[in-house]
Amino acid sequence: MMKRALLIPLLPAVLLLPVTLGGCDDGSKQAENVPSEDEASAEDAAIKVELPPSPDFDEGKVADKWEDGSLSIYGLRKSLEENVKEGDKGTEIMVKGFVQDIYEPPECPEGETCPPAKQPHIWIADKEEEKGKKRAMMVVGYQFSIPEWEAEQWKDVPDVQFEKGKRYTFKGTFKRFSDTGFADARGLLDFRFYKVVDEASGTEVWVAPPGAAWHPKTLALQEEQQKKLIEKVNKDASKKRG
Repeated sequence: MMKRALLIPLLPAVLLLPVTLGGCDDGSKQAENVPSEDEASAEDAAIKVELPPSPDFDEGKVADKWEDGSLSIYGLRKSLEENVKEGDKGTEIMVKGFVQDIYEPPECPEGETCPPAKQPHIWIADKEEEKGKKRAMMVVGYQFSIPEWEAEQWKDVPDVQFEKGKRYTFKGTFKRFSDTGFADARGLLDFRFYKVVDEASGTEVWVAPPGAAWHPKTLALQEEQQKKLIEKVNKDASKKRG
């Protein structure tokens, strides 16, 4: 008997073509969606990134000292720790600045109880057009309460008065904590004198606030009292020896 060969039918090659062609077609579509290098560069260039302007570190900067030798606020705070130490020792300095703001106690409605007003103080700045308190400095301790029994002796002595926007030269001590309870980490000026033009002579003079312990009139009164006390002691001693 004649054996028949086992025939295994081959799959037609054409049936494999769709699978192969399909894979190539997908790749082509994906490639179409990817931008070229030129297109990507153009898109990146179209994106605008806006950054804040660089800070102006020279903003507010002035000379350390003015022509007359007085310090600027900038110059005073430039050596903050050193100047505060000197102020705590009682060393007086001379500072010049424009009055930027003057404290005004808030009005208290009639019949209401309001917190006590702060003590008088002003803010000075190196530049007349300076706004805000960022570079301004407080000046405090230029007004004192005078007892009734001393009112007569101070009646003709002018008070310390400031005009907003006007430039003044001050003497005082530079501190973080004032003698009257004010505080500022950047330093403040504890007032002693300011320079004004004397109407009678037309010359500039240093003026202290009435009632201040360092006012020339206060010192003169203390000297007079001391003199009278010494005279009394000497007189009593003479009586005892006599």
